[in-house]
Amino acid sequence: MAKQAGNGWRPRGAIAPMTLLALVITAGCAVQSEMTNLWRDPSFTSGSVRNMLVVALRKDPVRRRIWEDAFANELGAHGLTATSSYRLFPEAPPDTQDVIGAVRENGYYAVLTSIRLPDRTTSTYVPGTVRRELETVRDFYGSFHTYWRSIQDPGYTETDEIRRFQTDVWATGGGGRLVSSSTLRTLESVGNRTIETAVSKYIIPLLEKQGVVPKKK
Repeated sequence: MAKQAGNGWRPRGAIAPMTLLALVITAGCAVQSEMTNLWRDPSFTSGSVRNMLVVALRKDPVRRRIWEDAFANELGAHGLTATSSYRLFPEAPPDTQDVIGAVRENGYYAVLTSIRLPDRTTSTYVPGTVRRELETVRDFYGSFHTYWRSIQDPGYTETDEIRRFQTDVWATGGGGRLVSSSTLRTLESVGNRTIETAVSKYIIPLLEKQGVVPKKK
């Protein structure tokens, strides 16, 4: 027979209210964005970089401009002169020869490229749980009794669409070389605010930490 609940009594195995609250908070704090696939040329120093060309390889001309301006604005806050490539090549993103010509003509010390990689879908199985719940019943004689009963919550599968954006920085001196590469993975849908946040909160701070760009002024 189940034990009747009384004052000061807690059934063995029941979840305390504060523990339950902590579980809810933890469940809602999943990582939405993170930087992965990090690489940096250890011999590179940012002291030689004064101006930079920003190239976002996007088919959508509006998205291309939003990404390039977000990078240019944030790099400017770090004391660099950054030029969005659409100001030089408004019709379409420049190819390799276009970039080489722009570097020679304008004297860019570095080129930052942004590429959207194919999205990935991940599935995670969340196992079911057993919880305890109070239930009050009335017996044949009209008396009320409170009992704990177990409730089984079934498991389920969560599917996430992961968007990936690769950022490379190329130093133009000495024939050109890759000095930094990283990939932003995010669950956020892509919009103007998301792009600005991705650049200002994740990508450029990483480049600063790597010593690829100077500290923010």
